[in-house]
Amino acid sequence: MNNRKYTKIIYRASKHFISTVLLISSTTILLSACSDSAVSDETAIGTESSQGGTVKEQSETNTITVEKEEPTVALTEDELQEFSNLLNTDEYNGFLLESYNSPEEINWDFVLEFGAGLSVQDVSENEISDYLESIGEKELYGDLFVIRKGDLADYIIQHTGLSNIADDVLSWDYVPKYDSYYKEHWAAHQNQYTCVSGEKSGNHYELRFRVNSEELPGANAGKNYGKWADRVLKMNKTSDTIVIESNAIQWDDYCDEEQTFDVELSQYDGPVHFVTYSVNPDEADITIVKDGKFLSDLYTSIYSENGTNYLKKIIAVGFFDFNCDGKDDIAVIGDSDFGKHVLLYESVHGDYPFETFADLNEEKMSEIGCDFTIAGIQKALLGEAQEGLYRSYQELYTHLAKVYSIQDDKNLFDLIYADDDNIPEFVVGCPGYWVSLVAYDDGKAHYLMNRWPYGAGGNSGYSYAPRKGIYYNGNAEYAGAIYYNTYMSKREEGELGTDYWVKDINFNDLDGDGWPSDNELQDYCEDVGSSEYHNETGKDMTEDEIKAAISLYESYEMKQISGRMDYSTFLDKLAGKEVGITEEQALTAIKNYCLEKNADLKSMIDSEDYTVYWNVESIDDTDIVVLYRSYTGTQLRYYIDRFSGSTYSKEFVPGITEEE
Repeated sequence: MNNRKYTKIIYRASKHFISTVLLISSTTILLSACSDSAVSDETAIGTESSQGGTVKEQSETNTITVEKEEPTVALTEDELQEFSNLLNTDEYNGFLLESYNSPEEINWDFVLEFGAGLSVQDVSENEISDYLESIGEKELYGDLFVIRKGDLADYIIQHTGLSNIADDVLSWDYVPKYDSYYKEHWAAHQNQYTCVSGEKSGNHYELRFRVNSEELPGANAGKNYGKWADRVLKMNKTSDTIVIESNAIQWDDYCDEEQTFDVELSQYDGPVHFVTYSVNPDEADITIVKDGKFLSDLYTSIYSENGTNYLKKIIAVGFFDFNCDGKDDIAVIGDSDFGKHVLLYESVHGDYPFETFADLNEEKMSEIGCDFTIAGIQKALLGEAQEGLYRSYQELYTHLAKVYSIQDDKNLFDLIYADDDNIPEFVVGCPGYWVSLVAYDDGKAHYLMNRWPYGAGGNSGYSYAPRKGIYYNGNAEYAGAIYYNTYMSKREEGELGTDYWVKDINFNDLDGDGWPSDNELQDYCEDVGSSEYHNETGKDMTEDEIKAAISLYESYEMKQISGRMDYSTFLDKLAGKEVGITEEQALTAIKNYCLEKNADLKSMIDSEDYTVYWNVESIDDTDIVVLYRSYTGTQLRYYIDRFSGSTYSKEFVPGITEEE
């Protein structure tokens, strides 16, 4: 046993023993202060206590009273139905949605998901307009729920007894003018429950509710485990008022006991509860719980040439940090109709603490020389670096490149110098789909971008200003009629954060709603419209100051963040070897290209009547720039990617035209 844990157990046991001795001693002293007849009448005291009555021992000055406890009785069918009806009302339904161990742990966003009967009716147009202005929108996109802050405070006090209510008790938008919370509501399904059993002792109730799962939408219909398991509600009831104590979802109902356990993960204080289910014969389910509350689901979908399927049975589970960010990740081995698979889940920031990282089938496991054991997977991914600490960025990036090449051998890599230090950042991704950016931070990986998608929906990708620590993303909507320019920088923890963003409205917004109608799109023009400037730095800045900061960012040279090297080339680059296209190769390739495009060019050169030449103008880790001087006097710069070989050109006439 861990020495610290063992010491703590001994300490707590000793403390309990000492407290017990003191309590007994205090009781003895107290009883000794009573009259002789009261102390010596042991039989009478024992008899009365065993009958659950109230004992009064009286001397001239002292009285001891043992209060009578109310008996615990089971509820009748009529009482169960009464609680089914009551807890399905808007006022109380939300208290059954999520788990909490005390009123202080209640997430009021969940309780008030459907308004709890508090939402204001007939909100005035002026109030709606003020709300929209406060959030920078022109119109509503869902049903508007409005709750007065005073009504919410009364509701919380009445149903929990809590009196200290924080201003940020809800994540809804707050408008001080009306002292109210606002939320646009889109949720479609509200769970209904049946009280299936319960007991009471005086005014205290313990009730078990079952989700009416046959009413659940989609694939969840009929489920009575995981999020839809029974829940045990503890409360006090006086007249028609309920004061809530706790709500416990019964996560272990129908679980696979062999693969359900508590485990310590480095990113959490205290253990998490890992629960697997094999109820569905076509799909194993996994849920992770912390302190009785939902933390995450792990999706068990797998892929093969035959299509999509699911793990049917979980065989083994392991926990270790394979992406080197200091937080434990998860490896799951399971059986499926397509054979055994290993699913890897990485720990990430955000609302979903674990995301699927890789799906390794039997062929892939054989390719990397790994057996279907947790120890084998851990060795294949981590090698000898079991502690997850790396002495240099070269060691860390070598490891990450290995892990990402196991994930997908089509992934490409790069090194960039985004900050003004001498340690490069690690780039990995699938060009045109996603990219990740990692900084070396005290022996670990600091993920600045983790699988950020691009290439679809108008997202043009991500770029950086070399040595400036500034990042940029451009994103178009309605074919460019609206364009978002976002400027970001590194934070001490987590991913890149937004400093400023600009919304360009490139159309004549006739109706003023901020979005293009069909008629307005017909008049679309980049020279028509307006721009909105936004500051996310937390600094108090005027619009002119925001514009000045953005102008500075725009003045920086920007380069695309994208993987360019395959795995073996990247390892050579890390080792300091010369990689990619050389100057001579680039110069020869461009010269041959020009000669092939113009059959007369060679004879012009040989005649010496024309001035034609090619020069390498510049070279860096990314590009080689070849300058071509045409016989017409025009010049072209060819920009050659040193690793992919992809090339583009810009033509200009010195002294007459700028580069195009």
